[in-house]
Amino acid sequence: MKLILEFVLKHIGETVGGIIGLVFAIFVLIFGFWKTLFIFLCIAVGIFIGGRYFEKKKLLEFLDKHLPW
Repeated sequence: MKLILEFVLKHIGETVGGIIGLVFAIFVLIFGFWKTLFIFLCIAVGIFIGGRYFEKKKLLEFLDKHLPW
């Protein structure tokens, strides 16, 4: 167990990339390529908006700036 932990910590980028690739492959097998792409796009948009909101910027100000009213 200690050997595995040392390997993961030494190669953290490769480990994270491999896990992301595995998750993407599972999603493609379950949902199909385009639905998976849509899911990951929604996740990215959610992360972006959530990051802007929690940087002490108000959500309404963000929407006013980026959406035409």
